[in-house]
Amino acid sequence: MARYVDVALLPGEMEFIQAEGTLAVIIDVLRASTTMVTALANGAAQVIPLKDIEKARARHAQEPGFLLGGERNANPPPGFDLGNSPREYTKEKVGGRGVIMTTTNGTAALEAAHKGGATTIIVGALTNRQAVVDFCQDHSEPILLVCAGCQGRFSLEDALCAGAIIAGLGSGLKRSDTAETCLALYETWGPQGLAKQIFGSVHGQRLERIGYGEDIEWATRLDVSSLVPIYRDGEIRVFQGPRA
Repeated sequence: MARYVDVALLPGEMEFIQAEGTLAVIIDVLRASTTMVTALANGAAQVIPLKDIEKARARHAQEPGFLLGGERNANPPPGFDLGNSPREYTKEKVGGRGVIMTTTNGTAALEAAHKGGATTIIVGALTNRQAVVDFCQDHSEPILLVCAGCQGRFSLEDALCAGAIIAGLGSGLKRSDTAETCLALYETWGPQGLAKQIFGSVHGQRLERIGYGEDIEWATRLDVSSLVPIYRDGEIRVFQGPRA
């Protein structure tokens, strides 16, 4: 029987999707998943994702050596060390450090996949698209791509990323209606049209308007990272193979 791939276009859809036993890929192109990939690529020891800002602050109080990063309404909350811009997560700032992160959409998507019973949870972005494809091809579970959306609404950039991953997986998969739709979106514009479409999206226009246009340029670079962030035991680290 062909392997199944499905897409949740919003975290809220997870209550209607059978997530138990799946390989879930969390997608928040603008910007949490892109930022997590960047932080780990620049040497962050781990990322601890928390949905609630109060829990993030409490965890930071317990572990003040960690950096506190994230956003509400796209900007860093008061007292945070970092926002949600991938450009902030440089080697100088995050190298060797743990990061506690809370965002409006991305960490909520991860929590939904975890509560839904996904067997494996990884973080996907356009920047590490091929690495995610390779990881999925090396595993046998049904694939569930979980798009973060933006404040409870559909986001074009996340659907395009899901489509790019599905395209990379090739034929031989049984695709849900949403998976077919995301694939069609990606194939309509192709890799050359990603940046233009994402800059023109509602979320992209908003970020550019408030001064984060360079983040969109960063997030729309395809296949520039070879690492896969994996969520285990409440934290995200670089996948290094099976547990030792």
